[in-house]
Amino acid sequence: MKLWMWITLAVVIAVAAAVVYAYAKPNPNAGDPTKLQRTVSSAEQHTLDTVTITGDQLTAATCADGAACYLAVDGVVYDMSGFPSWMKRGRHHGIEAGTDATEAFVRSGHARDKLQSMPVVGRLRR
Repeated sequence: MKLWMWITLAVVIAVAAAVVYAYAKPNPNAGDPTKLQRTVSSAEQHTLDTVTITGDQLTAATCADGAACYLAVDGVVYDMSGFPSWMKRGRHHGIEAGTDATEAFVRSGHARDKLQSMPVVGRLRR
């Protein structure tokens, strides 16, 4: 083999090893229940204190046919309509809109800042 072939092979192996390492290392956010402990602004707290979403309202908020697009995490209902991946299919990574996704969120690799970016709709009444 010529020298350029060996160099190309070495580069391909190095890139493949880097990709495997990046995807194989465990995500420190996956399985961390402390990420549910988000901070709320005074406006969000007011919403949580004054707006209650029933289980039926949550179940109906599936993003389909002009319906609201809600997701509950740890008793807080969030509006997912600002996230195109939710609006397009009504689900994201197998999680359906209109459901309580607390356990799935804890298992996910998302960090606390993802919850912080989601608009609060109200508190889920169980």
